[in-house]
Amino acid sequence: MGWRLSFDRLGLLLGPVVLIAWLCVPSGLSPEAHRLLGILGLTVIWWVTEPIPIAATGLFALVLCVVLGAVPADSRGVPRTKEFLAPFADPSVFFLLGGMFIGRAMTRHGLDRRIALAILCSRWASRSPAALLFAVGLSVTLVSMWISNTAATAMVYPVTLGIIGCLATGREPSLAATPRGALDFERSPYASMLLVMTAYASSVGGVATPIGTGTNVVARGFFQRPEYLGQSMDFLRWMLVGVPLMALLFIFLYLWLHRLAPTVDLDLPQLREYLHEQQAQLGPWKRGEVNTLLVFLIVVTLWVMPGLLALLGLHQAAEQFRRRCPEDIAALLAPCLLFLLPVRWRDSQFSLEVSDFSRIDWGTIMLFGSGMALGSLMVTTGLANTIGQAGFELLGTADLWVVTALAIASGIILSEFTGNAAAASALIPVVWSICREAGIEPIPPLIGVTFGASFGSALPVSTPPNAIVYGSGLIPVRRMIVAGVVFDVLCGLAIWLVLRIAWALGWSPFAR
Repeated sequence: MGWRLSFDRLGLLLGPVVLIAWLCVPSGLSPEAHRLLGILGLTVIWWVTEPIPIAATGLFALVLCVVLGAVPADSRGVPRTKEFLAPFADPSVFFLLGGMFIGRAMTRHGLDRRIALAILCSRWASRSPAALLFAVGLSVTLVSMWISNTAATAMVYPVTLGIIGCLATGREPSLAATPRGALDFERSPYASMLLVMTAYASSVGGVATPIGTGTNVVARGFFQRPEYLGQSMDFLRWMLVGVPLMALLFIFLYLWLHRLAPTVDLDLPQLREYLHEQQAQLGPWKRGEVNTLLVFLIVVTLWVMPGLLALLGLHQAAEQFRRRCPEDIAALLAPCLLFLLPVRWRDSQFSLEVSDFSRIDWGTIMLFGSGMALGSLMVTTGLANTIGQAGFELLGTADLWVVTALAIASGIILSEFTGNAAAASALIPVVWSICREAGIEPIPPLIGVTFGASFGSALPVSTPPNAIVYGSGLIPVRRMIVAGVVFDVLCGLAIWLVLRIAWALGWSPFAR
C-alpha cells in the first residue's frame, strides 16, 4: 500500500512548516513572543489534527519553548524554567488529581454503575420510549457531575447497548448475528439517539461542578494565578450557576433528541426485566462501594462548607475554613482515605490499591500543566497583550455581552476539532487579553469560553464520549452531525442566557 496523506499526517507535516516559516518572518513582537507564537501555531495544529496524543503535544511545546528561547532568561542569561514549569505543581493539579482518584474508586467498585442502574430501574424510567431516553440521559448527567465525561460515558455505554439489544431482540442482548428486524432497530433513529444521549449528557453534567470536567479545572487553574485574576473559585458559588445551566442544557438536549427519535412499539416489560437482572447482578452493597460513597460525601462536604458558612452569614468562619482546608487539600484527602479504608482487612485489601495509580488519566494532568505553562508564558512575554489588542480591534466593540457571545462560540467551535481542555487552554489567555484591552469585566467572557469549550458535539472525533458511542457502528455520521450542530447552537444560547441573568443578579464564582 502507498503512503496516504491522512489528516493526522498532514498536521504532522504542517505544524513544523508553520513554525519554521514564522520564525523566518520578522515581526514587531519581542523575540520571546515571536518564537512563542510560532510554537503555539505548531501546538494548535497538532492539537487539532492529533498526529501524536494532545498531552504529548503539550509537553513537546514546552521543550520547544526552552530550546528555541521563548522562555525569558534571568540576569545570567539562563532560561527561567523553574517559573515556566511551576504550573505542574499548581494547586489545581492536585484538585484534579483528587477528583480522578474518586472517579477511579467509583469505577473500581461499581458505585457509578449502581447509581446509573438505580435510575434506569425506577418505575418511571421504562414507562415509555420518551421516559427511557430521559432516564439514560439523567443517569449519565448525574454521574458526570463528579467524574470525567469519558468515564461517565464509558460506564453507561454498555448498559445503553444492552438496552438497544434487548429492545431489538426481545431477549438478553447479543449484538452479533441478530435477525434483520433487530438490525434495523439497532440502526434506527431512536437507537442512535439513545447512544447520542449517552455521549452528550456527559458534557451537560460536567458543567455543574468545578470538578465535573477537565475544562473547568483548567479555568480554575488560570483564574487563581496572579497574572490572571489571582482568585480561587468557590465550589458552591460555581454550582449556583452550574447546576441551573446543567438543568437547562439537559432539557434542551432531551427535547431535541426526542424530536429526532421517532419510536415504534417497544417491548418495555422485557426491558424492565433485563435492567432488573443487570441490577441484581451487582448484588448487595460491597464494602468498597460504601467506603467510596463515604469518602465522596466527606470531600464534597468539605468543598461546599465555606460557601454554606458564607450563606449563613458566618463570613469569618468561612474564611478560616477556606484557609485551613482549601478545596485542593480537601481533594487530596480523598485518595489518602481510600488507600486507608480497608475492603478486606485480613487480606490487606483497601479501597484503592497500588495498581490504581496506573489507571489514573495522567495524560490529562500533563495536558493541564502544559496548557497552564503556555498560557502563563503568553502573559510573561507580552504575546497575550498583543493578541488581545489585535482581537479587540478586529471585534470593533467593547460590549461585554457581544464579547461573551463570541467567547462562547469560539470555545464550542474549537472544541469540535480538538480536546475540550486543549481548547480552554488555548482560548482563555486570548479572551483574558481581549477583555483587558477592551476594559471590560473579564469574568463573564472567561466563564463563557470555559463552558463553551466543554461542548463541541457534532463530529465523532470531537470528544472521547462521541468516539466511544460512534464506535458501536450504530450511528450514521450524518445523524450525529445533525444532532450535534443544533445542540451546539442551543448550548451557546443557554450559556449566554444563564450567564447574563446570573451576572445581573450579582453572581460571581469567587468568594467575596
